[in-house]
Amino acid sequence: MKKNYSFIILIFSLLIGTSAFGQRPTGQDRPERKFTGTVMDGTAKTPMVGANVLIKTVTDSLLSGTVTDGKGQFEIVRPNIPSVKIEIKFIGYQTITKTHSFRDPIDLGVLTLVEDSQVLGEVVIEGQSPLGEMRGDTTSFNASAFKTKENGMAEDLVRKLPGITITNGQVEAQGEAVQKILVDGREFFGSDPNIALRNLPANAIDRVEVLDQKSDQSRLTGFDDGTYTKTINIILRADSKNGQFGRAYAGYGTDDRYNAGGSLNLFSGDRRMSILGLFNNINQQNFSSDDLAGVNANASGGGGGGRGRGGFGGGNNNFYGGNDIGTITTNAMGLNYSDKWGSKVNFTGSYFFNNTQNNLRQITNRQTVINESTTQNYQENLINSLENFNHRANARIEADLNEKNSLIITPSISFQTNKTFSDRDALTLANNTDSLSSLRSITNAETSSYNIGNNLTYRYKFDKKGRTFSTDINTSWNNRDQTSELLAASIDYRRDQIDTTLQDTYLLSQGFNYRVNATLTEPLNEKSIATIGYQVGNNKTDSNQKTRVLNDESIAVLDTALSNEFNNKFITHRLRTGYAYTNQGWNLNFNLDYQYAKMDNEAFFPTEGVFTRDFNNILPSANVSFRNRETGINFRIRYRTSTDEPSVSQLQNVVNNQNPLSLSVGNPTLAQSFQNNIFANIGKFDVKNNRSMFMFVNISTTNNYIGSSTFIASQDTLINNEILLRPGGQISQPVNLNGNFSSRFFFTYGAPIKGIKTNINLNTRVGFNRTPGIINGEKNINDNINLGQGITFTSNISKDFDFTISTTGTYTIVNSSLQENLNNNYYIQESNLRLYYSPNGGKLFMGNTINNNLYRGLSEGFDQSVWLWNIEAGYRFAKNNKAEMKLVIFDLLKQNNSILRTISDVSVSDVYTNVLTRYGMLTFTYILGNFKQPEPSNNPWERGRPSGGRTW
Repeated sequence: MKKNYSFIILIFSLLIGTSAFGQRPTGQDRPERKFTGTVMDGTAKTPMVGANVLIKTVTDSLLSGTVTDGKGQFEIVRPNIPSVKIEIKFIGYQTITKTHSFRDPIDLGVLTLVEDSQVLGEVVIEGQSPLGEMRGDTTSFNASAFKTKENGMAEDLVRKLPGITITNGQVEAQGEAVQKILVDGREFFGSDPNIALRNLPANAIDRVEVLDQKSDQSRLTGFDDGTYTKTINIILRADSKNGQFGRAYAGYGTDDRYNAGGSLNLFSGDRRMSILGLFNNINQQNFSSDDLAGVNANASGGGGGGRGRGGFGGGNNNFYGGNDIGTITTNAMGLNYSDKWGSKVNFTGSYFFNNTQNNLRQITNRQTVINESTTQNYQENLINSLENFNHRANARIEADLNEKNSLIITPSISFQTNKTFSDRDALTLANNTDSLSSLRSITNAETSSYNIGNNLTYRYKFDKKGRTFSTDINTSWNNRDQTSELLAASIDYRRDQIDTTLQDTYLLSQGFNYRVNATLTEPLNEKSIATIGYQVGNNKTDSNQKTRVLNDESIAVLDTALSNEFNNKFITHRLRTGYAYTNQGWNLNFNLDYQYAKMDNEAFFPTEGVFTRDFNNILPSANVSFRNRETGINFRIRYRTSTDEPSVSQLQNVVNNQNPLSLSVGNPTLAQSFQNNIFANIGKFDVKNNRSMFMFVNISTTNNYIGSSTFIASQDTLINNEILLRPGGQISQPVNLNGNFSSRFFFTYGAPIKGIKTNINLNTRVGFNRTPGIINGEKNINDNINLGQGITFTSNISKDFDFTISTTGTYTIVNSSLQENLNNNYYIQESNLRLYYSPNGGKLFMGNTINNNLYRGLSEGFDQSVWLWNIEAGYRFAKNNKAEMKLVIFDLLKQNNSILRTISDVSVSDVYTNVLTRYGMLTFTYILGNFKQPEPSNNPWERGRPSGGRTW
């Protein structure tokens, strides 16, 4: 009985001791002090790896804890209270207990653990590692708490984290889009999230942090300016930061499908180099939308729906699709380098090249509300091909020049060329399904563009603590050069008349932007700080479009209705003031800015004109946050106001007739929009029970919202007295409208199901969007309400058996103020099963991924239940399973497709697009380098032996 009682005490100690709380003291009156020391095995005289170091009150209430590293060393913050109790624990060893007063030394020296003679022979203890902890505004996940399959990648690990989803290549954390992924706090191939997730091995990761990263200026000055970027920071294990590791793979399959590439990481302390390559025609990509800047595929699309995806990585055992619809061939190479130069300069730089060829076919059904009793239907078949070449390079240089001067420089450059071909066949139908007009058009376009940018942030610290001067200078240059050809024929069925168009268009757009911000911070006392600043900026764009058409004598002449030369300047001056207060977990920030803006537009051709407008705005903002280190609860409320000026394409009074049945034209009288935004979130981690909860609400209203005014012709209509719009054709123009509103609620809850070693995650989403528009002179309000509920079960059994079961259903209610009885409500449910099994410790393996997309309430022929079933099986061999041969069958049922619903101010569109379909592929993969296997876990539950070598 006594032995069983001792065993229960040991288990209870583990349940408490392995939680790495890392809490800081709540008081701010004294400087932070940290306990340090080394724990040694008294028998073997070796360091104790993973010993638990607990800090308690003298009445045995747990305050914080940590574990010793690979050298048996530890460091932990001492709470600012007079006396604390220190406990050093390790299963099979006697506990060391010390009482420490505030005046005692914080270096505890060498602490020797002695084996417990009462411990019996071999015992197996099973438990679950702590998921993580809340560190202020940062959620830190313990990678060892999540089991990933053999040779898995970072993406496999991140998918398992509570509150994080990856859908169609887009990473979301706690309901917000992740804009940047760092590795040990450093950029990895710029800000592209996908590259880090798909090229870093999961077993190299120690922790994954999710945070709202502040701006460079905020971090340098200590004054929170309210600017945040949702960021994931991947912390590598200590033994992964020195060595060479990577992988190479190649595969070939049916229908001449192929996939080859690899990655190599050369890490030596602060100096790190990563090289990657990717060559395939199965829609696999490792880059983000930045690589497609300036590319217009002339394809319909948009949000609001789901899609079956195509392609998956042959080199990393992942069933994931490409980032785009259609069938895509990709050739990509990249280089990332980071180092610390001396003791003052940190450098990170990367270069990336990719070439893609995308071929797609789309079917579009669009229903447009015209008035209270009339709608119009538009049907389109589109064949589109795009070839794109992209080069991009960026760098980040952080320099602490001396104690007072710091500098951050982030230059970037990108260059692109692309060729586009589009073949469009379209038909417009009246309310009674009578044909109004039809179109057949062919477009060829070639585009080249470049973007050059740089951001420089400088800070000077005065002798008085907290007093700083900083400046932030942002500059960018861009150029877009495009030539296009259009051949079109349209039919007016009411008059049985055919119109033809043959034209060449040349477009040159150039821009230069700058923004200079100077800020002075002044401490008011130990807990508060004030700031004053001035900002000036200019957004200047010149656009020149010339279109030539064939006249009746087959001579190319300049079409003045389709040509325009236009310059736009938007200058802003802003006086900034702010106040920040910090005390015992509270952070309050208030700003009140005054902004003067001047829009100066000038038209040179075909007519001359000057359009100027002045704007005066008061821009308040506030940020209130609180974190309770004892309960783990964190919350934040953020209020922001902002303005947004129209783009040059929205201002330029030139008709775009690439689709002669759907024209568009700019509006040089547009004003800037003004937005109010409120964001509130709350999160909690129950470290002891491994439970997590996140919730946020976001509300946004926009005055002078840049919407659209659409005119649909019921008879022949001249546009600009030169362009003939046939019945059924439409033309849209941007206009300023009031009444835009959007709100979003997101809630997620995660908890372990201990009996089956599985985590459950529940997420609830509610959204409301109100979009105003004008159709034939009447104002229409489109409201849509999204109600979504999802549930996910993620196994955490072992690296040899892994499954994920998830389903998310979303019901959308759509209302139009012009036609209240029009029913466009629809339901989409996406379900997913991922199953991986290795029956003999990682040698043989097999996997299944089954996706089902259910659509209800869409256009005729679009209501479907689409199944996508992928299977794989393979064998690993060579030392440490470094070699792998596997067979993959993608889309076994040959049902893969893409369906999207898009809701605008006056219309609802359903789009069907082809994607990659069934193929089989045999792939060989080899793990490169001398990447070390994981050290024994810091969690004693995952070890069979203590460092002294005794079996217990």
